[in-house]
Amino acid sequence: MAEDNPQPKAGKSRNITASTANAIDAHMMELASFAHLGAGHNHGTVLAVVTFPKGDKTGLTCNGEPWRDVQLRMSYDKLMSSGSAKIQDLFTPKAQARFRRRLGFEHVLPPGIEYVVDFTPPSEGPELADLIAALWLPRVVKLWFLAGQYLPDPILGSGSGLPTRPLADKAVGPILALGHDDICRNTACFSDYDEWLIKSDVPGIVEDDSSEAGHIPPWRKVDDYCPVRHRAAIVRVLRAINGDSLLLNSAVRLWTVARVAISLDVPQVVVDPVTQWLVAPPNTKFIEICPERAFQLAYELKIPSVLITSFKILVNELAIDYASSKPVTRRPPLTWAQRRRDDYGDYPSDPVEYASRAFAERMGETVEMLQSDDVFSRFPGRLPEWEKLRIYGNAIEALPSGAPLREAYGKLTAALVSVFRKWVNDALDLDTLNQPLIRRNDLLEAQRRHYIPAAEFKPLLNLYLNLNPTQKALTPFFWDSLGQLPTGKVSMASPVGIHTSLGSVASTFNEQLSHFIHNAIDDPVHPILSEAVGHAAIAMDLMPNVVFRDHLSGFDINRFYHSLCREVRQLCAKHLGPRWSYDENERNEVPLFLSDHLLLSLNEKELNYLPIWADGLDDGSGGVFQEVIPPAEMGPSEPGPGYHTGYTVGVGTDMDAGTVGGARSMVGVTATRDGRGLLSEKGDGDDEVEAASTIFAPSDLGVAELRLGSERTSEWVSSVVAGTTTTTEAIGGRSLDVQRSGIGPDSTATSHTRGRSEQTPSESFTAGGLDEEDMYAEARYAQPAVHQAQGQAIEGYVDEAAEVAEAESASREGGVEGLGDIDLRYSDEDMDLDLSDGSSTLDGFEEVDIEETR
Repeated sequence: MAEDNPQPKAGKSRNITASTANAIDAHMMELASFAHLGAGHNHGTVLAVVTFPKGDKTGLTCNGEPWRDVQLRMSYDKLMSSGSAKIQDLFTPKAQARFRRRLGFEHVLPPGIEYVVDFTPPSEGPELADLIAALWLPRVVKLWFLAGQYLPDPILGSGSGLPTRPLADKAVGPILALGHDDICRNTACFSDYDEWLIKSDVPGIVEDDSSEAGHIPPWRKVDDYCPVRHRAAIVRVLRAINGDSLLLNSAVRLWTVARVAISLDVPQVVVDPVTQWLVAPPNTKFIEICPERAFQLAYELKIPSVLITSFKILVNELAIDYASSKPVTRRPPLTWAQRRRDDYGDYPSDPVEYASRAFAERMGETVEMLQSDDVFSRFPGRLPEWEKLRIYGNAIEALPSGAPLREAYGKLTAALVSVFRKWVNDALDLDTLNQPLIRRNDLLEAQRRHYIPAAEFKPLLNLYLNLNPTQKALTPFFWDSLGQLPTGKVSMASPVGIHTSLGSVASTFNEQLSHFIHNAIDDPVHPILSEAVGHAAIAMDLMPNVVFRDHLSGFDINRFYHSLCREVRQLCAKHLGPRWSYDENERNEVPLFLSDHLLLSLNEKELNYLPIWADGLDDGSGGVFQEVIPPAEMGPSEPGPGYHTGYTVGVGTDMDAGTVGGARSMVGVTATRDGRGLLSEKGDGDDEVEAASTIFAPSDLGVAELRLGSERTSEWVSSVVAGTTTTTEAIGGRSLDVQRSGIGPDSTATSHTRGRSEQTPSESFTAGGLDEEDMYAEARYAQPAVHQAQGQAIEGYVDEAAEVAEAESASREGGVEGLGDIDLRYSDEDMDLDLSDGSSTLDGFEEVDIEETR
């Protein structure tokens, strides 16, 4: 509700409006209700207790009395149905025993009470520190009472050439902004009604200027954190859970109550009152002056309308910073329009950060498009005359350089681009503003005076002229100016050279085109050119059975200009958005009064950085906004994160389709790469052929060369079932088929490896005959890989320890022939293992140099 803005009288005055009287009555009645908290809740089985601090310095209420401890009966079902895990933890047996002991109910409870819960905040510890940080009042919150006393410039409401905005020129109503803090330091609170009225000496919602008399009363300078305010907010939230009304008549109370509800994990209890406070015009100025805190509240309370509006403001302001010609590593303390920034919290993936960069990039690309040579081909809609001109150009450019028609065509296309580029550059220069926009400049300055101190105020025009083209495109001024294209007559007279206009250049082209058509259309010397011009006529929807030279039209510059104006205006309207129409049915859900210098036309991609619950943004993606991952049709290429996104060229195999086990022999076939990097096969006596695509590709690990799911799989399965064996051909000494363990005791699989048959019924190295033992020995004494150096050192240490233990055992037995008095202190020469590098001890193991094994 907005105040009716009466001029207050000096001193104490009772000349107040009905809205002001209602605000005062509501404040006093809510305060008085704290003395009768038990009324209407006599059947609750839960006794909620909030203990207020004691002492002379804790402060008094508006009626001059100290705050008393609160005992409120509550419904157990309502507390449990709130879904708060924190509240549910208060009803555990351990917590209940602690509360009873602390509150003196250890032996007996009051009649009708089954549970006692102490909601008093802790007096110390990390939990209190977190609560204080959450309840710490932001700067604008402490200043917001000035919004109820500051009278804006009348131009904000209406003006010549500007739309009407109801309540824009009114102060915020006292019922929303002028409520007192829970600790009242105003000694004449009951009788001083001037504090509920507008004041003519309030310069804005700004701090005191040290060089001038202060406009903030001392008793309005509230503490950043107040334990009494904290506890009073807890009582208000508990009453709201019980179903009582919740009065939010100041920004201080709004912030404290909201943060308490979030800390108790019951945000849904205060969502409606907080939303009503934020979106009630003209109190929506809070979102515009401090969008960071509005965004923070809306994010945690899940208020979509406030979240989207504040998000758009933050993104646009930060996008202008990112579009700066100088690198920006962090947010500047002031926006380009001199609004002081605040903190909006920490997020794992900062939606404002990502969206701002995307918005700046998109607008930069748009400006580049508008200033490009092919701008007319890049508009979203069609420009038929330009398309026709380009079709003609395909034929005209085949003419020799210096041909009159070719020169006329080049001058016309260059002139069209040049004239449009000049329009774009003029739109970037606010010096070309006409009278309505100058009046809009006055409107913008009146809006900015809400939150910029007079000593820091700079003209917006000067700030705008310091922006680069991309930054200017991130403001509505550029798009509003670009949409006001000159009339057709003015555009035809646009100069494109010395004593030459756009209209004369178009006329010259049409004359040359007509001369060419009537003299060169049937010229056998230019058959290709004649055919190209004929295709151009068909492309322009001309009937093929009509006489060509009688129906082929020239370039109609008037039609081109009208279609161009349509496209430009549609583009400008898309970027300006519906908020510039100020139609109640078209503009944003949240009315804005101070943001005419912002461009809030974010697209779907940028809005997708918001959480999925925001209205209209649930597209079924689950809130994922990363780029789409290419389909991994072929599955993993090797162990690890690598995968195939499509078919790759194989290492040299060709399968005969439709034949089970019909793989042709690859013996004597080599795979090579040509200059294009393609694999090819060359057999004995065969011509070089390009390798067929397969489902495997080269890999560092060799795993990718395993032919998974090939035609041989079915053959192998058939052989296993039948009890037979399957052979595979080798390329480069390695099998192309998957090595499989035997299925059943009698099943075997053989492969040609190094030119010999090897039976592999099991994956064990020691199973089977001599070949397996050779394989084990070969693997055991093979040169270790880089990552196996530590394993080699450990193996040496184990072997050494085993031999020493064996020798000591033989010595103790004394019956082993040949040991006798042998000295067990062996030398390095007595060992097969080289110990000179220290690899046989743990000390040596620690000193292993990985690089030496490479």
